[in-house]
Amino acid sequence: MEEIAKQSALQIPSVTDMDSFDSEKMTHLLSILLDMKYTRPAEEVEINRNALLIEERILSNKGQTVYTLGSTGEGLKLAGSDQDVMLVNTDIIVMYPDERITTNMKDKTILYMRKARSRRPGYVNLQLHQTGRKMPLMLFNSFLSVNGLWFASSDIYREQLVFWANKEMDLDYISNGPSSSNTILTTDVDYVSAFPCNSWPREAKEWVTRTRLFGWPSQTLIDKIVRNGCQVVPVGDKCSKETGLQWRISFATSERYLIHSFNHTQLKVYSLLKYFLKQIKKTLKDVIGDDDILCSYFLKTTVFHAIENSKEMFWQNKHCLWFCFNILIAWVKAGFCPNYFLPANNLFKRKVHGLHQQILLDILANFYQMKWACLSVGNFFQPTIWKDLCDPAVQSELEAPKPVQGMDIHKDVAVHCCLRCMTHVNRCICICANRETIRYVLQLLAASQTEFEEVYTYTFAMRCLQTIASNQVFPNHKVATSSKARYRRLRKCRRWMIPGTTMGTEILYLATFHFLTGDLPKALEMCKEGITIAWLDFPHVTSSAEKMETFSQRYPYHRDMYNRQTKMYANDITFQKNDKMCLPHLYLELLQCARSFLVPSLHYGLFLSFLCCHEMGDTRGRDVALCRLKDVQYHEKDGGHMYWIVHTLVGICYQTLGDYHRAIKAYWESAQSQGYGYRRNPAITRVAVAYLCMYV
Repeated sequence: MEEIAKQSALQIPSVTDMDSFDSEKMTHLLSILLDMKYTRPAEEVEINRNALLIEERILSNKGQTVYTLGSTGEGLKLAGSDQDVMLVNTDIIVMYPDERITTNMKDKTILYMRKARSRRPGYVNLQLHQTGRKMPLMLFNSFLSVNGLWFASSDIYREQLVFWANKEMDLDYISNGPSSSNTILTTDVDYVSAFPCNSWPREAKEWVTRTRLFGWPSQTLIDKIVRNGCQVVPVGDKCSKETGLQWRISFATSERYLIHSFNHTQLKVYSLLKYFLKQIKKTLKDVIGDDDILCSYFLKTTVFHAIENSKEMFWQNKHCLWFCFNILIAWVKAGFCPNYFLPANNLFKRKVHGLHQQILLDILANFYQMKWACLSVGNFFQPTIWKDLCDPAVQSELEAPKPVQGMDIHKDVAVHCCLRCMTHVNRCICICANRETIRYVLQLLAASQTEFEEVYTYTFAMRCLQTIASNQVFPNHKVATSSKARYRRLRKCRRWMIPGTTMGTEILYLATFHFLTGDLPKALEMCKEGITIAWLDFPHVTSSAEKMETFSQRYPYHRDMYNRQTKMYANDITFQKNDKMCLPHLYLELLQCARSFLVPSLHYGLFLSFLCCHEMGDTRGRDVALCRLKDVQYHEKDGGHMYWIVHTLVGICYQTLGDYHRAIKAYWESAQSQGYGYRRNPAITRVAVAYLCMYV
């Protein structure tokens, strides 16, 4: 503990620094800083949440409901947070044996909840009662016979999920509790497969009838949560010996409803606790040997209990953070953390006891004594919150009035991030891109109540239309019986693509269309526009004075949200496995990919410009495009270490010029990269082809 104290002392500012702040000023500046760097303003949080809710409504289909959970689902986008996605199979129903089976369940797989031999409440066994028409093979393979009855094994089911994900997606998924985890580019993604239970669990009846002196959650919210039931997920009680047949009752969607009901101050306190946890993870690992002895779920539980047991007015003063801190310390001291829905379930039972309990208590008590100075601890976020607050330049920035234009830019950053995330579900857009989906999205568009909802639903609908144009309309021109019919079909395809390709770098899809149909000048013109937007790299435009000057000239402050996005939106170019509108130069990559592959928009725009100039005989333009492509080949954010395809593009350019030695070098660099989807990289095949070309 002396060593911990020394480490902490080294990071604590001087007394002079601390004396320079009175408590009221500290609270005020901290609130502004949280909005600026961590929690984000209430309006941006609402934008993030609305985007997720709209996306979930669109992507959820008859057999599956999608929920985004964790920090992302809460509307927070804290650095270092995982993205948690729950996939609920609605072809399966979990229910109690004495509940009535209705006619609409006749084609469903029905699993009965049976009491599990668990040391803690909240765990059940799932007994097969009825086999439905669409029982997943993974579930079928997980059943075990016990005394003549069939029970689903959570362990086997998880193994089946990971095996299937790795086989189908060719990615390194690993089993992590109830989820399958994988890193996509720089984001850790946890997928949880769950089964729905439409009734409220009887173990949690006390939560519904609990006496609440301060009116939170409201009765309306309680009714809504109960009406939506819960889920069961494939993980047993780790405090029990026999976990193989145990499944955990999950309240994850209920918890999301509760967090969405927080006022903004409560959300700031919650995010500040999560910040603190990130900062002390290394200390916990070094001293206790387990950085998960304190997890974000414990903090969430702390805030739930704190809000339920305090007046709403209390959350307007500076003591609310320390109120939560006190609750957490009291729980650690008692060795008991009550689950919010099942208070008899001690979340500390497995890890927080004995010596580890005492060490954790000492660490938290030490930080509590430091008060605001505890924000100087840790190195996950640099600079720390305290260092920012002690910086006179930062203080001036925080206290300066915010211009309306600056507020618009911050809002546009949030919208930009949401639209980028929409492209991460391009695989789903490709699957659900049909007239029925577009009709449903247009209904959402008609019912939109905010400018953001209008922009988001319109963009989603137009991307679906663009996908239909690329994969259904475009191929028709190849079978046209006359030039007139071919022209008419291509014109139809182009018109369908235009609305979806007006959004920033999406114009590069339309440029690809013009390249494939022989209109090279038009393709080159669109490439230049796409390259400029990709080069600005919004919202990281402040990385250079040149970029900032260009951005200031292009940013349409006076225009509406959609028009502003069209001038700055930038994202990867995505090609799906069955894409019909892909450059023939990339057919090998398309053939090898599992579902899709990504190309950074700047690199793709330069590559397409190279091809256009080469076909037009413009050697100067071709050489400039190749030179610029080489300049960004090792780009820190989007270079070949993250996207192996970047090296491949350089190699194709050299091979096109007949420079096989340099082409082979670029292909070899591509083969060595371990960027996203590297297992399906056909670079070695390209090396072999280039060698053959050298001697033919």
